[in-house]
Amino acid sequence: MLIVNQIENTHFSKTEKEIVDYIIDQGMNIEKMSANEIARNTFTSAPLLVRIAKKLGYSGFNEFKSAYLKELSYMLEETDVDASIPFLLSDDLMTITKNLALLEKETIQDTQQLNHHDDLQEAVRLLQKAQVIDVYGVLDHVLLAKHFKTLMMYIGKDVQVIDQVTGQKRSACLADESHCAIIISYSGQTREMVEVAEIYHKRNIPFISITCMAENSISRLADVHLYLSSREMLHIKIGDFASTTSLKYLFDILYAGVFSYDYKKNLETKIVVASYVDDRQSEDEYINEK
Repeated sequence: MLIVNQIENTHFSKTEKEIVDYIIDQGMNIEKMSANEIARNTFTSAPLLVRIAKKLGYSGFNEFKSAYLKELSYMLEETDVDASIPFLLSDDLMTITKNLALLEKETIQDTQQLNHHDDLQEAVRLLQKAQVIDVYGVLDHVLLAKHFKTLMMYIGKDVQVIDQVTGQKRSACLADESHCAIIISYSGQTREMVEVAEIYHKRNIPFISITCMAENSISRLADVHLYLSSREMLHIKIGDFASTTSLKYLFDILYAGVFSYDYKKNLETKIVVASYVDDRQSEDEYINEK
């Protein structure tokens, strides 16, 4: 769980740690508990629960409790494949193959269910309106963003993929009202991405966040928030199978949404551009188009 991971990386006093351990141990049982009841059960005080919540970035205990229960309920939903460890030492190649296929299917369905029409529609509207789209991410997110950039190039949309080498904070400071950003961080707490989000928010330049479903620093600042499938642990995992599939799916949705704004024109543009820049040939007559 991402909130639990955040808890593990936050410094608490001995008494605060006792409260946190109690909350984790009780799980969904805290749904019907008030702050005062939890304080009585741990022989502490309610103000300490508020302090814990604020250390974790929440305005108060009720906001933390709601986010924690939402994530816990989500993580307890039954799935066919563990997103973090989708295959075991004893699995043969065909079992691994089957599990990865199931994981991709479940991940796409999960991403579809997490993201609602109005948020997707507003994200597409912001991208369509923008003259320049800035995409920020780290590691594999950048590779997927570059694929998104290529797709958008074919329909005349200017996308800049800004990585750590390019200078993310500098690029954010140079953006203006003609820009819209997409800021990607699975945890929503990646330091560099939080700093970029703060710059866009402070300068009133719209941005779309793509993070896990847990409340986080980036999503709180975003004009529109989209969710990645969030069943993958941050560190205890074999690979980024689920998060990569989820992000690729969201990029495809955003591209398709922008494309559909002016379908006929974009289709014509795509075909014309591809005829000049794509010289691939195939012996398969069906896909060769010649």
